[in-house]
Amino acid sequence: MDDDDITEVVKRAPILDALRDEPQDANRLEERLAFSRSTIHRATNHLADLGLIRKREGRFELTAFGRLVGGRLVDFRRDLDTADRLSPFLDAVEGTVELPLDGLAEAEVSGPERGRAHVAVKRISDLMAGSESLRTFSGVVSPIYVDICCREAKAGARVRAVFDRRVVDVLFNEYAADYREAIEQGELEVRIHDDCPFELFLFDDRVGMTAHDDAGQVTQFVESDDPSVYEWAEGLFERYRSEAEFATVF
Repeated sequence: MDDDDITEVVKRAPILDALRDEPQDANRLEERLAFSRSTIHRATNHLADLGLIRKREGRFELTAFGRLVGGRLVDFRRDLDTADRLSPFLDAVEGTVELPLDGLAEAEVSGPERGRAHVAVKRISDLMAGSESLRTFSGVVSPIYVDICCREAKAGARVRAVFDRRVVDVLFNEYAADYREAIEQGELEVRIHDDCPFELFLFDDRVGMTAHDDAGQVTQFVESDDPSVYEWAEGLFERYRSEAEFATVF
């Protein structure tokens, strides 16, 4: 199969998709896909020549090879759609981690809107306030998150945070008293890492991730309750936590 054949297969993916459930005749394919009869004829002949479909008793059906290729094309289109929706976040984390695109296909994505510049920050704050535990790493610091982390830790929530060294310097200079009080009164752990790639939140039952612009403003918030994403995030957090050192500046 050469490059031209691959291009043709991708172009005719709707036919392979239409045949996944059951065989179809040319009339049904024409009706279902809104293709012309000549297009159906030409495309099915080519797909048959490539061994992806065959014709039996007047109907087209997928071969085993065709079913495999069709499934891969579905995955490919899903990943493209996911990557397109997450493009600001992908741009922010490029080259740092490998994201579980399969699990993120149904992720909720939010960001600044006209007249609602802080909608993502509000969503993160609500999730933090409603979670009995929080694991996070971050390369930025927000007074809103600092206040909620400290408050929830003192209220009994278990908070484990890994911050970029530059963030810890800010915390030490501007929020040391708040964090010291939260550490003394509640379950708050702060560690220092030299390179937190983005902002990760592990809430009780979901994962949140944010991308930021050069000024540190949230450009996109990605939220998922998919079990595979949660497992991936737990592993990633523990990796960064194990590499980090305890913060003793408080």
